[in-house]
Amino acid sequence: MEHKILIIDDDQSQLHLLKAGLAKRGYNVTTLSNPSDTLEHMAANKPDVVLVDLMMPETDGFAVMKNIKSQPEFADVKIIVLSSKSFAHDESRALSLGANLYITKPVPFEVLKEKIDRIVSNTVVVKCWGARGTYPTPQAEYLKYGGNTPCFSVEFSKGETFIFDAGTGIINLGNSLASEKRKLKLNLLISHPHWDHIQGFPFFKPAFMQGNEIAVYGSAHGDISLLEVISGQMESIYFPITIREFASRLYFKEIREASQTVDGISVKTILLNHPGNTLGFRLTDNSGKSVAYITDNELPPKEMGGMDQFFRDKLVTFLKGVDLLIHDTTYFDEEYKSHVGWGHSPVSEVLGLARDAGAKSLCIFHHDPAHTDAMMDEMDAFAKKFVADNKLAMTICTATEQTVFRI
Repeated sequence: MEHKILIIDDDQSQLHLLKAGLAKRGYNVTTLSNPSDTLEHMAANKPDVVLVDLMMPETDGFAVMKNIKSQPEFADVKIIVLSSKSFAHDESRALSLGANLYITKPVPFEVLKEKIDRIVSNTVVVKCWGARGTYPTPQAEYLKYGGNTPCFSVEFSKGETFIFDAGTGIINLGNSLASEKRKLKLNLLISHPHWDHIQGFPFFKPAFMQGNEIAVYGSAHGDISLLEVISGQMESIYFPITIREFASRLYFKEIREASQTVDGISVKTILLNHPGNTLGFRLTDNSGKSVAYITDNELPPKEMGGMDQFFRDKLVTFLKGVDLLIHDTTYFDEEYKSHVGWGHSPVSEVLGLARDAGAKSLCIFHHDPAHTDAMMDEMDAFAKKFVADNKLAMTICTATEQTVFRI
């Protein structure tokens, strides 16, 4: 479907540049240099998305947004602010007036296109940056599925960004975010502080950039606070740069099992079956689209004692109907027999949990560091055969680095 875009800017050179670039990428583009004509123009052309600048004489971008949102007929029109102003105050004000997204100029056309498409379709984008468990595996036989330890990013349609865990995968994520050259507001959800889930954080480039805001969520561990847990690996005896030298605004927020709203997104947590305090997460937006991240969670089969039924029922309820379930699937069934009590799950039990919860998609991850690409291909085939044999509608994906899910 060809989306209709209206660009409002008093800078004629910007109008011509944006129109040419977006038209080349398949959009039906109209432009307006006099924002006073906005409502009349929209009534005649019925755009799907309005790109609006802030700094314009007589009628600025804030007034334009207020005028658009005052008209019921334009309730479904998406508004993206495209401005050279990078102040947090302006972004907050724009979002409060109804903007769906705030983008700081300049922005590459391919990035702008991806954001427009996501806004129009209300798409949640989930990306894997690290799928390996325990420790990184950089050898050649692991290249297909990747060797970085756990990290996923989740970006909702309005740009709300969440990160699951800070294994070595977060380093490449950080490099990608930093290359966008914009102020970032990020929510980092730490499942637990075992080293493979936090070891990339000292190298997370956005944390060193002034103006960025990063909220870190996770649990305390006895008398050790979340701040102490994360910063401990950066003390001078282990690392030359301490957490106090980060230039970003960094907040640590301790949580346990709870339900709260973060940046308009529902965040639910559940304690998992793993040594120490380990959290699973479920994120849900206002439209009901959801993703769950359940790492380092042991699901013992019945023939080996099984799982406490109360906990399993609670976990099934927590995951009920989730669009995407990302779950620790470290072992083949036979392997698990020699790893009981290690805090990780065999593939058949994960498949059974996803089936019982009615998950629409299952992402297999936290790959054992001994599992080569050939072995992971075997696990992927096993999981897909389970789905086919049981005539399930669920889709299977075995995570590779750069795997992207669109919900």
